[in-house]
Amino acid sequence: MVEPITKKRLMNYIHLRRENRNRLERLERLKNEELIPASRMGDGSQHTGGNSDRMANAVIRRMEYEEEIRPILEANRAEMRRIDAAINSLENPLEREVLRLRYTDSDYSRLMPWRDVAIAIYGDDDEGQMQAVYRLHGRALQNIRGINK
Repeated sequence: MVEPITKKRLMNYIHLRRENRNRLERLERLKNEELIPASRMGDGSQHTGGNSDRMANAVIRRMEYEEEIRPILEANRAEMRRIDAAINSLENPLEREVLRLRYTDSDYSRLMPWRDVAIAIYGDDDEGQMQAVYRLHGRALQNIRGINK
């Protein structure tokens, strides 16, 4: 049975995206370590005896890390695609928008604040608009639970 899209899964979206970004940044750092030139000795001469070993070890570390993260990255991407597909299949465009703004279009570290969601959807964040956003969000959560993607 396919797990329904819940608020918890929606909230996890930014964490999945952040994890992928952080792992890919680490992979880039490991790739850069492969390119670092040999260190110079105090007398200015370049000693390359261990340079090929250092480079080989850097390549091995990078390849091992790449192998380690490949299934994690793909699992995260697959979950993000399922969430995006479920949101996109909602009939009501305002429900789609409230979920996108709150959960998937936010920055890498936090959910979009409710006031920002209200302004994006209604152009205002007064109490009436805030209540409308909360109701819209509640309906969207109910409707998305029934979608199995």
